[in-house]
Amino acid sequence: MKDHNPGLTPDLSDKGSEAGIEHPDRVENIPWQTRAAPPTDEENRLADALQTIFAKEIYDLPRIVEMLDGIVPPPAGSQRWTESVLRAELARLGA
Repeated sequence: MKDHNPGLTPDLSDKGSEAGIEHPDRVENIPWQTRAAPPTDEENRLADALQTIFAKEIYDLPRIVEMLDGIVPPPAGSQRWTESVLRAELARLGA
């Protein structure tokens, strides 16, 4: 299974829109994968940390943020994980 969709091209404009399929008629349809590139090490660490937290049946946002602070560094430019930092990072990653 591929870890990204090579048929997607990253948006190079400053508008922040999503990546798109450059030539939809010439790419493999990977419906569950909308990444234009493989996950970074930082993205994998965040995903692993969230899986660890959810495995402990912790689902409320304040507690998730508290747990993240001890497991994985916050994104560049942030001193620590907060609810707004986590929301912004998940929105960025989901874009």
